[in-house]
Amino acid sequence: MFSTTTVRITEGSLIENNQTIALSKRLAKLWMIEQNDTITLFFGLTSVTVNITSIGEKENAILCSKELLAILKIPGEYELHCSYLPSQKALHLGPVIAIITEIKEQSYPVSFGSLSSFCEEFALLSEQSACFCYITSLSLWKGEEVWGYRYEDGHWKKEQMPFPNVVHNRIHSRKTEQSTVFSSWLQTLKTYHIPHFNDRFLNKWEVYEALEQFAYLQPYIPCTFLFDNKQVLEKALALYDCVFIKPAYGSQGRKIFKVTRTEHEYTLNYTTFSGDIHTSYTSVDSLFAALKPYIGHRPYIVQQGVTLYTYEERPVDFRILCHKTEQNQWKLTSAVARVSSPNEFVSNIAMGGEIYKFDEVLQFAFSQKQVRHLKKLLSELALETARCLGQSYDGLYGELGIDLGLDKDGNPWLIEVNSKPSKNMLPTAIPTPIRPSVRSVLQYCCLIAQQPYKEES
Repeated sequence: MFSTTTVRITEGSLIENNQTIALSKRLAKLWMIEQNDTITLFFGLTSVTVNITSIGEKENAILCSKELLAILKIPGEYELHCSYLPSQKALHLGPVIAIITEIKEQSYPVSFGSLSSFCEEFALLSEQSACFCYITSLSLWKGEEVWGYRYEDGHWKKEQMPFPNVVHNRIHSRKTEQSTVFSSWLQTLKTYHIPHFNDRFLNKWEVYEALEQFAYLQPYIPCTFLFDNKQVLEKALALYDCVFIKPAYGSQGRKIFKVTRTEHEYTLNYTTFSGDIHTSYTSVDSLFAALKPYIGHRPYIVQQGVTLYTYEERPVDFRILCHKTEQNQWKLTSAVARVSSPNEFVSNIAMGGEIYKFDEVLQFAFSQKQVRHLKKLLSELALETARCLGQSYDGLYGELGIDLGLDKDGNPWLIEVNSKPSKNMLPTAIPTPIRPSVRSVLQYCCLIAQQPYKEES
């Protein structure tokens, strides 16, 4: 956090101008600030030079004029963390955290799509934790001016906001992340030294190449090829009876092909595609010709097929959420089993999959001791995957959704890594107003936000 010290920022009826504030006696003593001292007051990246006039109240309080609160963009009375840096004579209030995503402003009330419940929980937790957060979008971030939505009394209010101390990137569209508007926004963050995470969507091929460098992970990673010509498909099908063909930038189990090789033909299954796609082909040539119009020039991978453990004859995988802690180490936050919809070969919730507890899907095939061992093994593999990717990628990553599977013999496999895991599908064992994953994201925001503002030793 910025500091364990929290202060109540409020309007002082006797404070007449925007260049003056009043501190409580406790804060003045803590920070060794005297009457008539001059300091710089920061809220996010907005700053004002102010004089200390009177020192009165006993509680931790800073009294400002209404005009100063408006300049800083503090919405009336608010409790915030603060850090005073004596060497710089700078008092930082916050942190100010922005979540950037797509916003449906035309809907009433305003909607953040699948992130709506997450944003509400995050806003409530931020206020409870003496932080300030708002939700914004690329269209609301215009040069030197940022507009966003702040949660108050159960409603989202649109207001002009200060530049934040940290941004959590929850933009859903890969196309948007590849746009000039997004590049321009990144340059703005760089100019103002504003850290952001998760840096971008992960490319499945890049993930495979990164993890392949760690020899001890190789036994758990399905063999993967970049699908850029027919020869790749031939090679993969010569090695494996079953392969999956996946978009390198795909998500939610969409646009995936499954090819199974038998003695005389290749059987094709697929998700979310429509049109005249046959189910069987007698040669790789005819199979490739059928696939090409649906794949086009988009990057795809061909991946070794793993026969997954099944529950009620439906394939199962495991989504494990990992987060960075305040000590900048990866931790496991939550873990669930995902069971595919009947007749589907992917378990993603967007494709009709269902959420179960680990024990619930494993107890019929494994003993209690084996279940404990498997849970520990999957957890360790997820954490090690997060650590390795964190070392391999530029940019900041504080949250990863690791998808793992077990084959019929109980051997673990890494299926996929998601840098922007879904926020509407991970219930806790005991329902709570604030999910553990929300707490973890806030903690990481605070960790990043404080780094540029640590006192020099």
